[in-house]
Amino acid sequence: MNTLINRQLNALAESDYKQFNKRIIPTNYEILGVRMPALKKLAKELSADPNLESYLKNAEFTTYEHILLYGLVLGQLKKPSLETIYRYLDPLTLKFDNWAHVDTIISALKVFKKSPDEILSHFLPLKTHEGEFTKRVFVIIQMDYLMNETHIDIALKHLTEVPQGQYYVDMAIAWAISVGLIKFGDKTIPLLEERIFSKFVHNKAIQKTRESYRITPEMKEQLNKMKI
Repeated sequence: MNTLINRQLNALAESDYKQFNKRIIPTNYEILGVRMPALKKLAKELSADPNLESYLKNAEFTTYEHILLYGLVLGQLKKPSLETIYRYLDPLTLKFDNWAHVDTIISALKVFKKSPDEILSHFLPLKTHEGEFTKRVFVIIQMDYLMNETHIDIALKHLTEVPQGQYYVDMAIAWAISVGLIKFGDKTIPLLEERIFSKFVHNKAIQKTRESYRITPEMKEQLNKMKI
């Protein structure tokens, strides 16, 4: 099956798109240049393949797209248990070496929406994991699945506790805080007032929020005055 998938990925690769991705995605993996719609279509086909289990157990991870494809397949599974997702996702997260792996795959796992408490408990060890992109996984999970009325307080608390100082972690925290400011400004603004985050995260969160069309001019002005 790996041979067939390799042929399919290479057939879908575009040299121009490969060069574009190489400019914006810093990765140690080879980039083939397969566009996201094509990867999603292939993932959907694989999720319905009778040999799916064999693929999940024996997949190759030789290129940037191989990892994306595998994560997208997990997102396409029909009514999977969380245990099934964890079994295949946990080792995959250790292979992530760029922001696109994290952001694309985590956002594809819509099954997580139904069980925010369970996924928070499972992924909690990643909050202080030594890896830059494993910590980013934790942050993106807070942003994608816990920024709701029920979990916003705990999500913000965890975001203040993620060790800062690694670029792609800090960018993710700033992004998540900007989402908090947009959706729950009354709960998130106090974190800026207390200057809990590094100068970089603090100001980047303000910048990202002020670029949004979803906040009022008054809030934009308020945030502008809070820059460090």
